Amino acid sequence: MPHVLSRLRSHHALEERGHDNIVRVGHADRAWSDFYHHALTIRWSRFFWYALAGYVVVNATFALLYMMVPRQIAGTRPGVFWDYFFFSIQTFSTVGYGVMAPVGPAAHVIASCELLGGMILNAVATGLVFARFARPRARVMFSNSALIRRDSEMSHLSVRVANQRLSPILSVDAELFLSRLIVQPNGRLARQFDPLVLVQSHIPVLRFAFSLMHVIDAHSPLNGLTAEELRKEEAEIVATVTGTDEVSGQSVFARTAYGFDRVLYNHRFVDIIDTSADGRITVDYTRFHATEGE
Repeated sequence: MPHVLSRLRSHHALEERGHDNIVRVGHADRAWSDFYHHALTIRWSRFFWYALAGYVVVNATFALLYMMVPRQIAGTRPGVFWDYFFFSIQTFSTVGYGVMAPVGPAAHVIASCELLGGMILNAVATGLVFARFARPRARVMFSNSALIRRDSEMSHLSVRVANQRLSPILSVDAELFLSRLIVQPNGRLARQFDPLVLVQSHIPVLRFAFSLMHVIDAHSPLNGLTAEELRKEEAEIVATVTGTDEVSGQSVFARTAYGFDRVLYNHRFVDIIDTSADGRITVDYTRFHATEGE
């Protein structure tokens, strides 16, 4: 079984864009069957180029249809594709400058179909752009490393989170899980998620930074496990944060995962919150990821 674990090494299941390196066999990811989700989740660059390509294809198609009924579009030159193409753009967008216009029955039918399709597609495009802008996102920053250290005869795991917005996040619930690949009695591998109980899992208001802390006691899933054992099991610490954005009132969430190559032992986070001379609170985010050994 070690050769199976070695093949999975460094492919953490829940890293920031972990779905990009997972190949699903026997499952077809059809964009048209889940169009709305794909339109919201693809990158802005791809969204723009897909929208532009669709815009050009639709107008080129209608331009060819107009060319099939010659002399029924006033103001166009017979056989000149670009005249019909730009007439299609004007019809599609319902602009209509008055220079080109349908004058025959077939052209009127085609233009009416394009007007209807244009209104529908413009509404869909507007809705998708708005949804992409309005989609709630928690600008929560996680520390680059998780820390395990011993303090007052007790070891504990800590992860630092911070709110990057000026407005606070309300009623924040945080969770930590230990994810491992466990060899089952039948020899098969299964990923197991064990909850890591936090000292404080609910935060009424997250304005600046907060450390999520789990005590490694006799009841902790981490108790007795060495770093080497955790690496062999492809273990990682999964952190999730959910809350309500005070400005929009929408639920927001964030998550990250730490492989044990990103866990530092006997370190602690450097303080980032201080008070200035005039009494105001100063938060130094340049030191957010900084740690110091003990």
